[in-house]
Amino acid sequence: MSKNSLFKVGIVQLTATNSVASNLSKVKTFIAQSLKDDLDVLVFPEASDYIADNKEQSFQLSQTSEKLFLEPLTDFIKSLHLNNLNIFIGVHLPSIYNKETKIRNCLLRIDAKGNILYNYQKIHTFDVPKLEIIESNLVEKGTKKPEVQVINDGLKIGPGICYDIRFPEQSLYLREQGANVLLFPSAFTMVTGEKHWDNLGFARSLDTQCYSVLVGQVGQHNSKRASWGHSKIIGPWGDVLLKLKEAEEDYGFLEIDLEDLQKIRDGMPLFDQKPSGMF
Repeated sequence: MSKNSLFKVGIVQLTATNSVASNLSKVKTFIAQSLKDDLDVLVFPEASDYIADNKEQSFQLSQTSEKLFLEPLTDFIKSLHLNNLNIFIGVHLPSIYNKETKIRNCLLRIDAKGNILYNYQKIHTFDVPKLEIIESNLVEKGTKKPEVQVINDGLKIGPGICYDIRFPEQSLYLREQGANVLLFPSAFTMVTGEKHWDNLGFARSLDTQCYSVLVGQVGQHNSKRASWGHSKIIGPWGDVLLKLKEAEEDYGFLEIDLEDLQKIRDGMPLFDQKPSGMF
């Protein structure tokens, strides 16, 4: 085990509401709590800025998210005078192309100086008519391929958001681009969470031989909406290496060893065994 192969990844489970100020306060508190652990990466769920009561409220809140959530958050991070931490956090932002009708569901990478280094826009929207949920009625689909984020010359993080986890092509693409860690900040429903959350995480880790970081919203957001929680990190061999509390806000971290990951890939070299041009 080499010290240069060790990296600390923290995860935070939140219960966001329609109060941006309250959600921001929680995010700041968890960041402050994590500082003692000297993390390389801290991951927050999808929609950490707010979960609205309805479509109209979500649109209105998205118009203020940069000023009321992101600016104070990046100012707070700057004030900590950190050297190392990278934060990945899910937020809503106004649309660039459909400003009057749509918003963006994004995963941001913020460095230790408070700079936003990368913005991944969710590609797959959660459209499930039987559950009366059509995310694309409000959220525009991302059109750019996700880009692997390199952290401290070792971690190579492939971004995804929630429903993206159901599409193995995205995870396989990220592995082919060099990813060794996949992020899935989410707000899974209670129904789909109970049935599929763990299974999808296991599948994506085994498909790609990556660590899968499943970071969920948790609990009751309003009278109509609740999220599954059960946040965890699954290793490249399909084992659960870190598990947070199932049904309440929580924080934890895992020190991962990329030498262990490489041993698994060497022992079962899946990506060297693909027949060229067949699939």
